[in-house]
Amino acid sequence: MRIAIATLGCKVNQLESDAIAEEFMANGHEVVPFPRPFDICVVNTCAVTAKASAESRRLLRRARRLNPEARIVATGCLVQVAPQDLLDALDWQVCLVGNDQKDRLAGRVLAHGDCIGLYMGDVARLTRCQDFPVRSPLSRTRAYLKVQDGCNAFCSYCIVPYARGRSRSLPAAQVLDQVKTYAEQGIREVVVTGIHVGMYGTDLAESPDLAGLLARLCETFPRMRFRLSSIEPLELTHGIIEIAQTRPNFARHFHIPLQSGSDRILRAMNRKYTGAFYRDLVTSIHERLPNAAIGTDVLVGFPGEDDEAFGETVSLIRSLPLSYVHAFPFSRRPFTLASALPETVGPQEKARRVDTVRGLGARKREAFYRSRIEAVEEFLVERIDREDGFITGTTSNYLPALIRIGDAMPPPPANSLIPVRITDVIHGRPVGVPAT
Repeated sequence: MRIAIATLGCKVNQLESDAIAEEFMANGHEVVPFPRPFDICVVNTCAVTAKASAESRRLLRRARRLNPEARIVATGCLVQVAPQDLLDALDWQVCLVGNDQKDRLAGRVLAHGDCIGLYMGDVARLTRCQDFPVRSPLSRTRAYLKVQDGCNAFCSYCIVPYARGRSRSLPAAQVLDQVKTYAEQGIREVVVTGIHVGMYGTDLAESPDLAGLLARLCETFPRMRFRLSSIEPLELTHGIIEIAQTRPNFARHFHIPLQSGSDRILRAMNRKYTGAFYRDLVTSIHERLPNAAIGTDVLVGFPGEDDEAFGETVSLIRSLPLSYVHAFPFSRRPFTLASALPETVGPQEKARRVDTVRGLGARKREAFYRSRIEAVEEFLVERIDREDGFITGTTSNYLPALIRIGDAMPPPPANSLIPVRITDVIHGRPVGVPAT
């Protein structure tokens, strides 16, 4: 049978979809890109925002339109938090598999020919981090490494703890086994990720920490580059920053969510730090690693965010050496404390504030890219286009660069790490040449 898998949401969802695809292939089935013709379509949903939930429903309806005779399976966070709402929104039979059953999805689907059913339980009762081993990642250059699942933070706007359960860590031996598999497949960059990755190890008997795990990975696999996904401000320790300073195979790139520059709004969000703490953290990283990329997330339009609070956010972003900014409008989510708060920012004003922050972020990105002109950066070769004369790839500090291929020299092999010199920024993208 032909299996199509469509994925929305975070890096963890993408990794889990890769593992599900492999399980189908191990049972003799063909996995095809969505929306090519399929017999079974799995939609791995997201529920982090109302927009993501709506897009998940649209994707399920699209799969149904593409092949009304196919078996449609929905899994992921929207299934976990709103299964009945999802069933009510669809006027046809669909198989629902919750996050707690996702690691057994292929087996469930293949064991039941009609592919109709509800397979889910209470995700809050999970005490083990489900292992999603990937033996042959779809990308041959970069792969995701899930080391942790779930979240204990319960930010007042966030549905993730209800969709993913409490924080759970994958034992270090299993983490190392997965990276060994990636190394054998020739992967050169691994993105270490999780739902609340900074909490890694707190639930394990030996109580390892994330810094220790990262150091062990860098030491054990010196030919691979490791990149850390989003990490909370209070969990980005001096030990992790020191790894970025001392380990040449650890990417100089940190993504640290801010959400708001207003201390009053941060308290209402149940975020445990202040704007001053965030400023000191980012400033310290920049002083110790001046060439590092530092990105952030900002949530605008939270209930109670008046002009003064929004102004504090804008002022803080302007003052910081950030490399890029992702901005999102507040979205009311079920179960969360913020869902009971009255909306105080109208849709048009919320959109204006999002545009303001995104515009500021675009200027920060351009300035960071231009600050790297004439710098030599480590570059991962991802795609070679001989016809256009460019190599596409990413530097250690997250520059999505285009490298010119000279006529007098052969292009470097794909999936190699090479030094490049950034020479310009053209149409918002860094351009460079191989460094000699």
